[in-house]
This record gives sequence, structure tokens and C-alpha cells, in this order.
Amino acid sequence: MRTALAALALVIAAYGAQAQQKLPTVSELLKAEAKATEACEGGGDPAIVSEQCRLRDRISGRLAQAGWCWGRKGQTQVKKEWHACQPDSIYEDDVEAVQP
Repeated sequence: MRTALAALALVIAAYGAQAQQKLPTVSELLKAEAKATEACEGGGDPAIVSEQCRLRDRISGRLAQAGWCWGRKGQTQVKKEWHACQPDSIYEDDVEAVQP
């Protein structure tokens, strides 16, 4: 019985520690995405560049989950920026956005 209670206490403590983990804010994600994009596009060691590009893609996905979009339909690549998604935004899963 004591073993079961001790195990339960450990599970509760572990869950509490996970629940207290602070998720990054949108501002923090935007800064991290910009830094990863810079490293991804900057050249250098191919392994580091590849890892930074994968990191950028993961962060982009988290921004999309938070309701943020990269660019608006019809915009040139130069004008695209992260913003809270609107009806004319390019959504992460928008098939129209990847059409030639």
C-alpha cells in the first residue's frame, strides 16, 4: 500500500511539474523563428543550416497553431510577414498558397 501511495505521489509531482512548464509566447516564437530563418538562409555548415531550417519549420507550425499566418494571398514574398490570421491570410495548410 505504501508503495502504491509513493508511486501515486511521484506521478502527481511529475504531472505538476509538467503543468507548470511555461509555453513560449507568440513574441518569443516570432523572435526564435526570425533567428532560425536567418541561420537557415545564411549558409555555412550544411548540417547546422539543415537543423536551423527544420527548427524554423517547427516554430512556423507552432505559430500557425497559435493563429498566426505568414503573408496574405496575392502578396509578393518580400512583403510577407507574420500576423494574426485574417480572412485574406495564407494559412499553413492552404493548398492555394503553394500553387504556381
